[in-house]
Amino acid sequence: MNPTSMLIGVLAVVIGGFLAAVYLCADAVRVGEPDLEDWFRRRALASGILAGALALGGLGVLSADSPALYHGLVTGPGLPALVVSALAGLATQLLVWVRRYGPARASAALAVAAIVTGWALAQSPNFLPGLTVQQAAAPRDTLIAVTVAVLGGAIILFPSLSLLFSLVLRGRFDPGRLKGSGIPPVQAQRAAGKHGLAGRVTGALFLAGFGLLTVAGSEWAHALGVLCLAGFVVVGVYAVAPAEVAADSPGGPGAQRG
Repeated sequence: MNPTSMLIGVLAVVIGGFLAAVYLCADAVRVGEPDLEDWFRRRALASGILAGALALGGLGVLSADSPALYHGLVTGPGLPALVVSALAGLATQLLVWVRRYGPARASAALAVAAIVTGWALAQSPNFLPGLTVQQAAAPRDTLIAVTVAVLGGAIILFPSLSLLFSLVLRGRFDPGRLKGSGIPPVQAQRAAGKHGLAGRVTGALFLAGFGLLTVAGSEWAHALGVLCLAGFVVVGVYAVAPAEVAADSPGGPGAQRG
């Protein structure tokens, strides 16, 4: 029980509410509920302001209670992540304000991910006080076995999650959705073609990254494998993000249907 722990706990709760409100704004637009959209929009803006205030005020708490973590964030390796988090948070507020909820989802997720990354970088190489990451790590053979098992499971898990995530964002589970989306057939075919190509590229990047990290032995191959897996994540997000996300924004086909 200390100020840093309490700060992190409160910030985690506020960030959870912020993410939920931003994501539900887009869902409310998709199902044609303007009252719910306004309700969640107000809460997204309010929770975003509160999260930013807590983050700024929290630097003072860290300065007094955890100086090493504070200096790692503001002057050390965690500074780039701190800047990215702040910029992504401001961008999310702006996007929510202008009702561009699709991009706001991505920028909100980036802001939160940057916070976690900044925390890790700021206290690197420590994992816990007095314990470095290298000291906490399992033996090399165990790490290789776990990595191979996780990547092997990801081959089964990621396509399933991608399909489920895509169906939810497309609103395929919404009542009455099967009666027709209202999107012109030509537009739907173009969108399907683009997402199909992105899906194939995603699969190729995953296989390349998996092979380079597990089969190849040189350091440059491992670095290239990491880049391939990073590309797999980026392109994969595009592959599973349906065209209806953009169409649900004001002025798009989704707005016209509403």
